[in-house]
Amino acid sequence: MINKNTIKVFLLVLLLAVPACLYLILAKTGKNQYKIQVFNPKSEFCPPPTSGDTMHRVPPFRLISQDGKTITDKDFEGKIYVADFIFTRCPSICPVMTSELTRVQEAFRGNPDVKIISHSIDPQYDSIQVLKAYSQKHSADNSQWSFVTGDSTQIYNLAKCGYFMAIQKSPDSRLVFDHSDKLILIDKQRRIRGFYAGTKSEEVDRLILEIQILMREE
Repeated sequence: MINKNTIKVFLLVLLLAVPACLYLILAKTGKNQYKIQVFNPKSEFCPPPTSGDTMHRVPPFRLISQDGKTITDKDFEGKIYVADFIFTRCPSICPVMTSELTRVQEAFRGNPDVKIISHSIDPQYDSIQVLKAYSQKHSADNSQWSFVTGDSTQIYNLAKCGYFMAIQKSPDSRLVFDHSDKLILIDKQRRIRGFYAGTKSEEVDRLILEIQILMREE
């Protein structure tokens, strides 16, 4: 008789295999090769680039990880990474987003060129210890997946002007914040390459596929 653990393993392998198979098919399509858009958003509320580069790139940042280590943009140089914004007290979308990101981690486990960074938008509550416990709850590999906290002004500005994510206090007293469920794909040049609903498995399948294609592109 097949036990529940065997079924779970089979389903996980199947979910990871689907985007991989799609990638292999698309990789052989020659001139019709799958292309991933480069996003170049602008906002009148964000400062323009200080250099002559007109392409939007994620700006420098300096935050603290769940291990108490300083994490900066330098740690992501030459990496493809996925970013999102969460808070550990979130009763709704955050647990789903984080669970879906565990599939991304499994798809690229051990690959030093692919990383994940989850920003806390509730730094007053989400201490290093709280983030550490949250990361352990979701079986995060600390070498690949950083949960970060820091100055709230910097995090909010990074969300708004770095990743173009809106965050605000919720009028609903049961919640702390309103924020997007989007996962953001960043390439090795710090450019935005995609936005994906982190609460929808099919969107995360697409994210896994497009990371694989981006690795081939770069």
